[in-house]
Amino acid sequence: MRLRRTTVLIAIMSISAVLIADGHLSGILADSPRSQATELANLAGRLGIEIVTADPVFPIATAHGAIEGRSADPDEIERFAAIFASEFRRYPAALMRKTNLKRVVLCSELNFAAQRRTVIPDFDHDTLYYDVGRGSYDETYVRKVIHHEFYHLIDFCDDGMLYEDAAWAALNPAGFEYGSGGRNAQDMGGTSLLTDKFPGFLNHYSTTGVEEDKAEIFANLIVAPEYVAARIRTDRTVESKSKRMKELMANFCPSIDAGFWPDSK
Repeated sequence: MRLRRTTVLIAIMSISAVLIADGHLSGILADSPRSQATELANLAGRLGIEIVTADPVFPIATAHGAIEGRSADPDEIERFAAIFASEFRRYPAALMRKTNLKRVVLCSELNFAAQRRTVIPDFDHDTLYYDVGRGSYDETYVRKVIHHEFYHLIDFCDDGMLYEDAAWAALNPAGFEYGSGGRNAQDMGGTSLLTDKFPGFLNHYSTTGVEEDKAEIFANLIVAPEYVAARIRTDRTVESKSKRMKELMANFCPSIDAGFWPDSK
């Protein structure tokens, strides 16, 4: 199902026409810095993507189930947008083209096949859906999840496979087997907290599937590089995975070179 064109098409619309949420343009901009809306417009234009912040259309039918949600509160949109812009500005436009990302939808009460989700990558429609309120009490979590879910798009576009990577799995400790996937850990408290309780992995969530393991390495190399660097000093598997991630990204998109990663700056 296509999104209505009355939603925000920041990439091609003037800033005066940007709808932040539910069409309340003037009210929001009157009470918040205009620079934030300008930054979203500039970001979308530079990356060549659509950012939908008002009147998202649901449900969205996909091959694996229905995506549901609704319009978000303007204040929640505003808070999330500031974080999203600061994180997504790290990426070059070349990476958007390689992943075929077309749009980002900011919404609330997001769920997939009747299960609440913070973010949903929609491979069928080249779209990322973000629930702007879920987990908002933890800014670090929000920053990580922005990159984690975007990596799933990268991972799929790299070789058309998301749930299998024999070369990556070979880096794991002998005898290790992944769990039943991240969807079965969505409601498990503490699953995404960084810990050294799982040698070779950054947290419990990383052990649930190869796709989650890779996405957690990617996200934390960006958002928590100091923690990853500390783990690397004592965990050769984490070191190997970090090195492999940087190789994968450089091969997929040469613009993601050594200078992209925060630990190189």
